[in-house]
Amino acid sequence: MGDARRGYDPSRHSMKQLDDKDYEILSILQKEGRITNAELAKRVGLSPPSVLQRVRFLERAGFITGYYAHLDAEKLNLKIKVLALVSLALHQEQSLEKVIGSFREIPEVVECHHVSGEFDFLLKIVVEDMRAYEALLREKILRIKGVGQIRSSFVLGSFKESTVLPI
Repeated sequence: MGDARRGYDPSRHSMKQLDDKDYEILSILQKEGRITNAELAKRVGLSPPSVLQRVRFLERAGFITGYYAHLDAEKLNLKIKVLALVSLALHQEQSLEKVIGSFREIPEVVECHHVSGEFDFLLKIVVEDMRAYEALLREKILRIKGVGQIRSSFVLGSFKESTVLPI
């Protein structure tokens, strides 16, 4: 059973030295976060204690950042998905950090990416309807000091959404 005999030494790991079993564990967990340790061990061909030790290492080292349930936005009445490009009026380091902090505090902003090009940020926003989006812009986003132009695109259909990384 692989590392059960020779003993698993997590100290030999670094970001560049994960072995095939570690990648196999990560691949399974990102698709099936609720899998039991016993089932995970069976699937990767290691003992449950070895797998648990590896998973704990992967969590501590930051390869696994959390476990969550993927929710259906439409069933929760969040029917409008917006991709908003935001440019800043000011490009000072302090204002940049404050803007990022402000975006993080808005629950409707589910993703915030600092991007290159004509705009500074790409936001993914979910809201109930157009009125809710208008209110969000007026009452929250446009009140953030430093926000300049916003260009909104409304998602008409989604054909792939995934949190699974190609490892």
